[in-house]
Amino acid sequence: MKTLGNNRFANVFGRELKRIISDKIYLFIGLIAPVVGFGIIIWIFSAGVPRKLPVAIVDMDHTALSRQIIRSVDATSIANTDRSYSDLDQASKAMVSGEVEAVICIPQYTERNIIRGQSAPVAVYVNNAYLIKAGLLKSGIQKALATLSTGIKVRSMMMGGENEKQALSKVMAVRLRPVLLFNPYTSYEYYLTLLLLPVLLTVFVLFGTIYAIGTELQYGTGPEWFNASGNKLIIAITGKFMPHTLIFYAQALVMNLLFFSVLGLPLKGHLGLILTSELLMILAYQCMAVLFVSVMKNMRLALSIASAYTMLAVTFAGLTFPLFGMPVIAQTFSRVFPFSYWLDLFAGQTLRGEPASIAIKQMLFISIFIVAGALFTPRLRYILSNRKYWGKI
Repeated sequence: MKTLGNNRFANVFGRELKRIISDKIYLFIGLIAPVVGFGIIIWIFSAGVPRKLPVAIVDMDHTALSRQIIRSVDATSIANTDRSYSDLDQASKAMVSGEVEAVICIPQYTERNIIRGQSAPVAVYVNNAYLIKAGLLKSGIQKALATLSTGIKVRSMMMGGENEKQALSKVMAVRLRPVLLFNPYTSYEYYLTLLLLPVLLTVFVLFGTIYAIGTELQYGTGPEWFNASGNKLIIAITGKFMPHTLIFYAQALVMNLLFFSVLGLPLKGHLGLILTSELLMILAYQCMAVLFVSVMKNMRLALSIASAYTMLAVTFAGLTFPLFGMPVIAQTFSRVFPFSYWLDLFAGQTLRGEPASIAIKQMLFISIFIVAGALFTPRLRYILSNRKYWGKI
């Protein structure tokens, strides 16, 4: 009986391999699209952080101090100043048209007011339509101007007879020493590729599995699939899914190679836990594909639901907007995606170095999705064996 069971598994496994090789869509989803997608994402965010964003300068003072302000801002890695704007109206139009990301207006008599000991506010207008980019740009400009302002105050006090140490202690009585623990470079490579590459993987896992099952439903070849397994449900499911699981897991290994070898993502935890969790995530999304096809009874509808499901996982992942800032309902809803648990585990093992016990807990939650999808396999066999569901795209 053992040998017979092994032959049945080999029959299903071999049948699925032939379907993969003979179908261009299979090859595209399983091999071509992931490699191209990973490459494009890595290339887009290869710079790590945005640099030299265009900043318009409106200099109404035309003094040595105003030129020093411009040089200080231009010296930052985030800003690239453009002094060709003669008035604020011209600079505002440039911002509206997207030519510049910020406008710095240096009012007339700025230097004179500072010499007299008066405040001299410099207006900074930042395009806040893109929050992350605007935040980095605003922070860079503020640091440059704050450093310059501190230097001016210190020099003024030293001219009044105080030494440099005394002047610094008065100007900066309390000093902030920020320590960035988990992404010290404020790098988009660590931040966005950590989100986008795994999401891309889950999209291909879910779509590829739905297509593999949906074509059986569309062409009415379900009975042939189950006959090859000797009508053993476990053998039929595992034999069909195994080739896809191996292909997708190979993609996950490539993703890890890109993370740790190409991007230099830190690994403060256990690689074995990460690899195990990725296998569980792939199995979870394959089982969710079973659930979607079983409920929808239609490949097209299942793919539509899968598309929304994977994109909502990005929204509720907690990277673009923190989960603790969302309503309780939204926080609860974020737990219906295997990706949410895996992302917590991956970030914990790579950036934060969390204990293994936390990762194991996350993997147990991911396993719930595997069980949930597996419960629908009898329903899937019924649908694939029923002629009234065949031929539906």
